[in-house]
Amino acid sequence: MSIRVKLILSYVLMTIIPIGLFILFLHLLFHLFLNNIEEMKEFYQVDDRTVEAFFYEELAAITELKQVAISSPDELLDESIISRYENLLGHRQIAIFVRKGDTLTNGQQADTSTFYSYLPAHQLSESDPYVNHQGQIGEDGQYWLYTGTDFRFADGDDGSLFFTLDVEPVSDFLTNIIPLVITGFIVAFILTNGVITYVISKHLIQPLKRLHRSAGEIASGNLNEQTGIVRNDEIGDLASAFEEMRLQLKQSVALQEKYDENRKELINNISHDLKTPITSIKGHIQGIIDGVARDQNKLDKYIQIIHTKASEMDQLIDELLLFSKLDLNSIPFHFECVNLRPYLRDIIEAFQLEYDEVEIESNVSIHPETLVLADRAQLYKVFANLLANSVKFMNQDEKRIHVHASERGQVVCISITDNGQGIEEKALPYVFDRFFRAEASRGTDQGGSGIGLAIVKQIVEAHEGMVEITSKVNEGTTIQFTLPIVDENKRGEKDEEDFNC
Repeated sequence: MSIRVKLILSYVLMTIIPIGLFILFLHLLFHLFLNNIEEMKEFYQVDDRTVEAFFYEELAAITELKQVAISSPDELLDESIISRYENLLGHRQIAIFVRKGDTLTNGQQADTSTFYSYLPAHQLSESDPYVNHQGQIGEDGQYWLYTGTDFRFADGDDGSLFFTLDVEPVSDFLTNIIPLVITGFIVAFILTNGVITYVISKHLIQPLKRLHRSAGEIASGNLNEQTGIVRNDEIGDLASAFEEMRLQLKQSVALQEKYDENRKELINNISHDLKTPITSIKGHIQGIIDGVARDQNKLDKYIQIIHTKASEMDQLIDELLLFSKLDLNSIPFHFECVNLRPYLRDIIEAFQLEYDEVEIESNVSIHPETLVLADRAQLYKVFANLLANSVKFMNQDEKRIHVHASERGQVVCISITDNGQGIEEKALPYVFDRFFRAEASRGTDQGGSGIGLAIVKQIVEAHEGMVEITSKVNEGTTIQFTLPIVDENKRGEKDEEDFNC
């Protein structure tokens, strides 16, 4: 659930929950003041027919008596009529008052002096036959609701008919409950908003604090501190991106440390590999200077040794420059469609002439029109490195190299197998790592910078291929790599054959 949805939901809850709590609070208040309600029902002598009785019987009696005041006002001076209505309305705490001029003609149900000061003055104008009015009277906690009709008696005196209802229990009830209702709503609103705000804030702020703590750990160099945040929202996405950044940074640091270690090892290896031929060159030059090489044959031998050692140094430097350029992606590849079959034939013939002491066999089982997208010069370096390695580490009297090429699906598989001394199994996973040299299995007398196979891997991968190695000690080594076929439609029909690459 996204943070936006959570915030919308929280706002909805902030509205709904206070209303629900308020309704619950009112329900509790109803039960709390149930006794007050019972007392009011007793006060007004209310039964189960309260509404019906009040609105039909009492209102009918009040309306009837008002009609008498309008049509036959002098009948209100008859105490028997007033008494009959007082008996009908008195049990509802409704009192009847008739006023003629400034004098109350009745008032047995209440303190007439009290009511006299509260009742409104006559309001009838000269042109009106009667006027109705209503309101509230009383003070000091004693209140009545009243309705009145002003008229004139037959002798022309001002007359007024009043009905009063004692509302003290209702007033007390409302006076007590309204502040509680308002207080309850405010408490429910504040409580709900406070709880939801706290929960949402905690839900949002805590993971941000954890991210801040993890960022601080990373800043101090500790890349092992995990955020541990698993959520399906924007903060979860941020935590995932942060965790991915941490892992990549940790991997980069580990890789940098490995690079630094490899560079140190490279410097050590290069120092050793350069020192040996330089020492040899210096020794033979010193011999020439000292006159050790007195005859021409010995002098030619010394010069040949110096040339060989200088060539080894030049080759080593070339390998280092090539690897550096490959590592920095600064070598431009010039890809073109290469007909692989004649290309392989030319390479095998060239290396057969170079290594005449080695028997190079070939089995190129690919269609004559098979094309691959390749950089001829860089691909040549792959074969040069692999064949040179095979020749360098052969310890057999009969030296043989077998080159096999075959099609399998959309790729061409090329393998180079020798019968050399092989590589120990524990060293195989690392032979394509930069600066790695399998010293234990291949010895140190052959030299090498340990970057030849790393160069091979980088060039093959630049051609979108894959390279792998299999080897057994004292039996030989096979290195195979793949090259994607450019256009399968350019091949003619050929027999289907399952080649084992």
